[in-house]
Amino acid sequence: MYDMKMILRWIDPVVACRWPSCSRCVLALVIVASLFAFPTHQTYAEDCTGCGEKHRILVLIGSDEDDPFWSLFAEFMGVAADQLGLQLQFRFADGSLKAMSSHMRVECERKEKPACIVMQSFKRGGLKFLRTANSYQVPVFLINSGLTSEQRAKAGEPRSQLKYWIGEMLPDDYGAGFQLANALIDAAKKDPSRLGPDGRVHLIALGGTVSHTASVQRTAGLMDAVEARRDEVVLNQLVAADWKKGFARNRCRFLHRRYPKASAVWTANDQMALGAIEGLRDLKLVPGRDVVVGGVDATRQAMTAIKEGTLAATVGGHFQEGGWVAVIIHDLLNGLELSKIPTHYASPMKLVTADNVAAYQASLQKSEWDRINFKQYSRLLRPKSDGYQFRFELADRSVDTSMQIGEEQQSVEKPARNE
Repeated sequence: MYDMKMILRWIDPVVACRWPSCSRCVLALVIVASLFAFPTHQTYAEDCTGCGEKHRILVLIGSDEDDPFWSLFAEFMGVAADQLGLQLQFRFADGSLKAMSSHMRVECERKEKPACIVMQSFKRGGLKFLRTANSYQVPVFLINSGLTSEQRAKAGEPRSQLKYWIGEMLPDDYGAGFQLANALIDAAKKDPSRLGPDGRVHLIALGGTVSHTASVQRTAGLMDAVEARRDEVVLNQLVAADWKKGFARNRCRFLHRRYPKASAVWTANDQMALGAIEGLRDLKLVPGRDVVVGGVDATRQAMTAIKEGTLAATVGGHFQEGGWVAVIIHDLLNGLELSKIPTHYASPMKLVTADNVAAYQASLQKSEWDRINFKQYSRLLRPKSDGYQFRFELADRSVDTSMQIGEEQQSVEKPARNE
């Protein structure tokens, strides 16, 4: 504990000598209270540092634990955590905002709280979750899906109004939707038989949950790509399929019956893309020949579908965010000054097609992840480094599969025209 006289002398030796003893006690109590009410501007080092116990990191995910993308995310983050001495605890909400809120509150109310929480803004619940963590004084890091523009206006920048909101690492979802749309248009145009009577590619689209920021951003990218190439493509209809393979199968089947000239299916994630492929087969169509399909996430299942020729493209690589965030949290909890940890990180998304699928598929192997020395990215362990520059390359550097995540200014939400 802090000694009262020591605190007063730390603030001002003159005050410590001249103030009456009663006033000094009052001032000291106020100062001590403030020390525990807010984090210091310097570090977030935990009391258990050096005690031999691992920091417990709670990871809150809105999806279910069998989701292929989140399986990748958890595996990659687990490799990093093992090297960095962190204990990960995943909680999956199975698509329920209520369940995710419950996980957050229960964990924050524990006597032994998590050392840090890593979470996504699921179904626009991010601001509520950030406020909950802040009220319990638990550091929190936002990943994968960010706040809406309206929520950002209320929350302010990380560490401003919400002192325990450390920062965020978010993928370029807008760019992913944009890239995927262009790739599908190009793929469909390779075969003149896939063009409609008007000479354009006719496209149908399946979005995720309409309240999910990632879906909104990917859809915005789609809409802008279509607008930019309106002489080449027409978007027949976009409907939500809530990230689910089964929903996507049924809705793709319904849409293609309504728009039989559609020769491209854009989907906001790979699970829906695989569902769309099944829906097309239900209609006796051949995915990859009659209709080109694409998704987002670049999962292992998507790699297989691309090799089989049923999936034209996917966009991903953002599963790596879990590993890089683990490095930042390691530094945070072990004493790195907060001023050396930027608040915003942006991760690019990589387009995967038949041209580069073999190389990218290799990057999803755990044997490749085990080669990564995650400690080399630590600013705490490498104090002379200028900043965080996360980069993952395969052993065979003749192929370009690396993803580099750099520090960046706050991203701006791009609104989708129909959501």
